[in-house]
Amino acid sequence: MNRSLRATYRLQFHKDYTLYDAVQLVPYLENLGISHIYASPLLAAVPGSMHGYDTISWDYIDPEKGGEAGLQALVDALRAHNMGLILDIVPNHMSTHHLNVWWQDVLKYGYSSKYAAFFDIDWDVSQVDEAHHIILPFLEKPLSDIIREKKIRFLYMDEERSFVFVYEDRIFPVALESMKWVEGFAEYKNEESLTSVSRKHLIDFFSSETSEGRQNLSMLLQKQHYRLVWWRNAGDLVNWRRFFDVTSLIALRMEQSYVFNNTHAYLFDLYQRGLIDGFRIDHIDGLLQPDEYCRNLRKKLEQLKQKRPEFLRNDPIIFIEKILADKESLPKKWQVSGTTGYDFLEQISLLLHSPKGEKKLDFVWEQCGSFPYKKVQDLARNEKLNSSFYKMFHDLISSFVKFFPLEQNITTHSIETVLRNILLSFPIYRIYFSGNTISKHSLPYLRKACNEARKGLPSYHLPLLNKIEQILSQAIYQTLNRKAPENLFVNLTAPLAAKAGEDTAFYRYACLLSRNEVGTDPALFSKNIEAFHQANMSRFTSYPEALLCTATHDHKRGEDGRARLMVLSEPEVKWPETVMRWFAENPYISKADQIFIYQTLISAWPLNNEDFSNFSQRLQSYLTKALREAGLCTSWDNPDLAYEKTCQNFMVQLLYTSFVKDLATFINNISPSAAINSLTQVILRYTVPGVPDLYQGREEWDFSLVDPDNRRPVNYLKLQKSLGREENLSALATSWRDGRIKQEIIRKLLILRKNYPQLFINGLYKEILVEGDLLDNVVVFQRFTKDIKIIVITSRFNFSLKINESLQSCHEGWKKTKIFLHDDWKSAEWKSILWNKSCKNKDFDNLGYFYGALPFDVLIAHHVT
Repeated sequence: MNRSLRATYRLQFHKDYTLYDAVQLVPYLENLGISHIYASPLLAAVPGSMHGYDTISWDYIDPEKGGEAGLQALVDALRAHNMGLILDIVPNHMSTHHLNVWWQDVLKYGYSSKYAAFFDIDWDVSQVDEAHHIILPFLEKPLSDIIREKKIRFLYMDEERSFVFVYEDRIFPVALESMKWVEGFAEYKNEESLTSVSRKHLIDFFSSETSEGRQNLSMLLQKQHYRLVWWRNAGDLVNWRRFFDVTSLIALRMEQSYVFNNTHAYLFDLYQRGLIDGFRIDHIDGLLQPDEYCRNLRKKLEQLKQKRPEFLRNDPIIFIEKILADKESLPKKWQVSGTTGYDFLEQISLLLHSPKGEKKLDFVWEQCGSFPYKKVQDLARNEKLNSSFYKMFHDLISSFVKFFPLEQNITTHSIETVLRNILLSFPIYRIYFSGNTISKHSLPYLRKACNEARKGLPSYHLPLLNKIEQILSQAIYQTLNRKAPENLFVNLTAPLAAKAGEDTAFYRYACLLSRNEVGTDPALFSKNIEAFHQANMSRFTSYPEALLCTATHDHKRGEDGRARLMVLSEPEVKWPETVMRWFAENPYISKADQIFIYQTLISAWPLNNEDFSNFSQRLQSYLTKALREAGLCTSWDNPDLAYEKTCQNFMVQLLYTSFVKDLATFINNISPSAAINSLTQVILRYTVPGVPDLYQGREEWDFSLVDPDNRRPVNYLKLQKSLGREENLSALATSWRDGRIKQEIIRKLLILRKNYPQLFINGLYKEILVEGDLLDNVVVFQRFTKDIKIIVITSRFNFSLKINESLQSCHEGWKKTKIFLHDDWKSAEWKSILWNKSCKNKDFDNLGYFYGALPFDVLIAHHVT
């Protein structure tokens, strides 16, 4: 176990925030209590990239971010403060940008390129041409139109010493042999042997300025190892695996050892030299064999550990970005440190939503003319199978045809029908295989999907379904052949779940938007306290170092915006009655659009006047993205600008009419309770089993929206100044709107983790029994070793606890609620980490001291014999 890993801080690096900028932040992060910076991807990416997930080379650190010298400077600062660095890497894909020399080599030399097998390309016969051509759906129009409109040119690039096609900002290489048919060219062996005169002759020969040149240009394009096609045909034609449906990103064949070794060589060198301490693996489910990848990575890092500087020989850190469905667990044999924490985000979200409000909220959503989440998701999956993933789906269908002799009369259409029903019902991102069989972990989920499919299929399709289930579950056909059914199946289910779910259905289903977050299942509304305790105990026994997050660079809305929306689940808030009244007052757009906009305003509403300066612009940018992602009345590929303008105008007018007073009053009424929800999330994230992760700047209130809004610059100077102030929490509670109370609670809890590392590394977790009027509102547990124990007391459903403007709970039920501590600690004296108070066991006979106080505490005691 890595004993130095205490808490991580995610930083987004790009050209405007470099590794050198982060050097200045290190003292602040140490004072806050962070042990590791958790860095966004640093390998070379497309110039100007603000996220780094579009890798162009695995061989060096991006110069725009500071290069290796910048990394060294940051690591030097971190080591001086006894801190470390975890690096986000992207093994699933690379960019198709022309600066990716591996990809350009494949385009130039085709199947014979030494990098041809690096990428997940189907080199067999395509639907538009003979074998061994790569389909490139990058054109705004069909190729004939592009040539006729002179939008593609044939040039010689001195810096690359080669001929290329240039289209807009894209550059495509020209295969030398493709020009052998040009008179007088056959004698040249390479571009360097051409004279400047002959180069000009060729450029003139293929000039788009003349009719003859355009004909020659068209002929030359047909002789390349690729075919340029209209982007709208991407889902139908593309013969290489993308990241979801993003054509600017091509998948790597990381299951091949030579690909793994070539891509990771520089990273392993950085690890051996002590410049990084571990990795965060992006989109692990995109890999064909993620379990094998993780084990290989662990094995290599363990080997290199002994070559690292002696003081850096802790266990390597490997976090994986993995979406876990309800009750799905991460197999231990993967040998990773844990997930990046979306599962914890889901667990705490389910804890803090009141089940008492679910039926009324469902009724309101029905009044919007909309469907339950499962139906919304099914419709989205169907759409994606017919568009973005059309070819992937039909390749999967074709892979099953060979298993059915002609005399069985099994048609392609019947296979499609059965597979479609299985895919619509598939409950997790993907299944996994162990050797030649499906893993025990995965089998129940495949069976569940097939059982659901049976309910919607006619009886004559059931034998076919049984055979398909057998093929997938026994996996006797599993090979490294990318066209094997099980491989095509797992390549499809993960992107289908993500694209149809979080990227589409989450923008359509607006029953309560706080349940629509990466890693969550909106079909679930809430879970009881016992389920939360069980999840924590499971994490303690399986992955005690897993990250715990409530905000990320990918979140749909900020953690404190979600915490505010959670309050709407409480019946006492009367949200259903309020929104129905608003529907009647504002009958200008659909109720479904209205309720989405109202919740967006509520979640993003700033607490301070200065934050309203660009509020309207942020909202309009967000709404455009949300409406297009939903893809109902407008979309990215077919925008309805009139509809978008109508929705934009409606939202903006809400801010500049008398309605805004009603809205602001409602938000102000729920904000104190929402703040307690937020602080509850903080306290639980820093005390339950796992390693807390803090996304940049979220030590203050976070009412951000989806990217790019959630990746805006952070005012670190403000955060540094506020951390240096010496004020107790009672004083900060009176000015809670400035966010300093959140930062101070984080600091206090990180000091606790630093002072008592064994308590959080090995300390057991156990729930504490609550009895009385507020037993369903109070969440209490203990972490303990033989000598030290902490008790964590937090609350939920805080609006019903009558939280006032000073964040104090004024509910009489505190006086009739008690908790039960173990007799072994009856003589202990408890000290509050947060409030600097002391108490004895008898003080827990009732929790009356929470009346007129903030409803949470973290107490510590040493064992008295």
